[in-house]
Amino acid sequence: MEKAEFFVPGRTELGGNHTDHQGGCVLAAGVSFGMTALAAPNGTDTVKVRSKGFGEFSIDIGDTEPRPEEAGTPAALIRGVCNSFIESGNIFGGFDADVESEIPAGSGLSSSAAFEVLIGNIISRLFFGGTVPPVALAKMAQRAENVYFGKPCGMMDQLICAVGGVVSADFADPQAPQYRKIEYDFAKSGHALAIIECGAGHENLTADCAQRTKVMRLVAVDLGHERLCEATAAEFYSVFPLLRQKYGDRPVFRAMHFFEETRRAAEEANALSAGDFEEFLRLYRESAESSEQYLQNIVSENEPNHRLANAISAARNILSGAGAVRVHAGGFAGTAQAFVPEEMKQKFSKEMQSAGFSCLWPEIA
Repeated sequence: MEKAEFFVPGRTELGGNHTDHQGGCVLAAGVSFGMTALAAPNGTDTVKVRSKGFGEFSIDIGDTEPRPEEAGTPAALIRGVCNSFIESGNIFGGFDADVESEIPAGSGLSSSAAFEVLIGNIISRLFFGGTVPPVALAKMAQRAENVYFGKPCGMMDQLICAVGGVVSADFADPQAPQYRKIEYDFAKSGHALAIIECGAGHENLTADCAQRTKVMRLVAVDLGHERLCEATAAEFYSVFPLLRQKYGDRPVFRAMHFFEETRRAAEEANALSAGDFEEFLRLYRESAESSEQYLQNIVSENEPNHRLANAISAARNILSGAGAVRVHAGGFAGTAQAFVPEEMKQKFSKEMQSAGFSCLWPEIA
């Protein structure tokens, strides 16, 4: 049987930095860098995935329980996605898949989410006529990452990879997140998207990343809720001084970031829907300030060179008030993101390289 072709985009976050795990709103988009696969049923009960750069993995679909020794590996993601289909009562067979990725490792463009969704898409199309909805694929992918791979995360990355395009999403209901596609042609904005690689990874930053979610939930529980999305901003601000006295500044400032950022992500989506890129950029700059001042996910004691902060500072210096730059996705390390005026693209890339930071230039698609 001739192999079918598949493509899943990577994703870039445009607004809503660390709001999804608290049930907030995000604005994100699929990008031109993605993962492709050629796949076909093989008539067995074995899933065989060959991936350039990662090797070959074989999963027996009759044995899809989590394996602790696979945590952090592609095999865990494949096994987890397969298990979600089986647990949902969907019986399928084995297949062979050859996977290639254009998403650079550590680029913050969600290679793991793209891979999970790609496996789900292959199963959906080969055995169920491509009828599995994007939200269902995203939930399966998130579960694979949480339970099998061992990484706590919200569902933003998986949903955007499953839907593609520019997406405004609300995660108030984690079982059925609401989303809408935003029709905006970034090619007409006069700006290019830059992903700035700061040269420091997240290997030693798990505690920093987990702490954000922990303290936000701490404040939510104090307000009588499970997640911050269940409280109102007015409710939060009415006890703001008491919360600061009880928990200190950082947990409360991070909660404040959530309320302002989830509102801002929705406003960014509305600005793009109205074709107002300048208003989007204004809100984007506000998001950058909030992430740095209140979410505080730029500098970590566990990344002593502070390369992310230095990359953002270098980018702002080059842009000199034009365009905009902000932390991208996880924070503390990894990547920054910038919208660079087209006429400055060559200069920006050259001067960032001179400062020790390389740029990727994916298109929003």
